[in-house]
Amino acid sequence: MKALIRLYGPPYIEAVAALEKIAVENPRICLMNQVLLHADPYTQAVDWVYNYFKGRGKVSYERCGSILAKAEDLEGHDFVFVWMLEPTKGYVDELIKRIDGALRPLGVMYTITFKK
Repeated sequence: MKALIRLYGPPYIEAVAALEKIAVENPRICLMNQVLLHADPYTQAVDWVYNYFKGRGKVSYERCGSILAKAEDLEGHDFVFVWMLEPTKGYVDELIKRIDGALRPLGVMYTITFKK
C-alpha cells in the first residue's frame, strides 16, 4: 500500500524534509519525493543516501540501501510513503496524525490518497 501526498503552499522544501523525517523514523516505510527524483543520478549511491538522511533521524547505513521507493511510485505527486508490508488501520491512522503534526506548524496543507 502507498500513501500519495500532494503539498500546497510554501515552505515546500521544509515540508518535504518533515515528511522524510517521518519515513526515516519508521523502518516499515520507503519513500520518494520530487526533490530526490530530480537529484543527480549519483544520489542513488548508498553513501549519499546515508549522508542525506542521517540528519533527519536515526537511520542505519543498511536501511539506506532500501529506503527509497521507485520513482514511478510518485505518480506525479510530491511525496509517497510505501509500506513494505500491508499496514494495519492503526499504522495508517498514526501516519496521518504524524503528517498533520509535522505540516501544521509549517502552514502547509496537503491531500493524501491511499492506493493498494
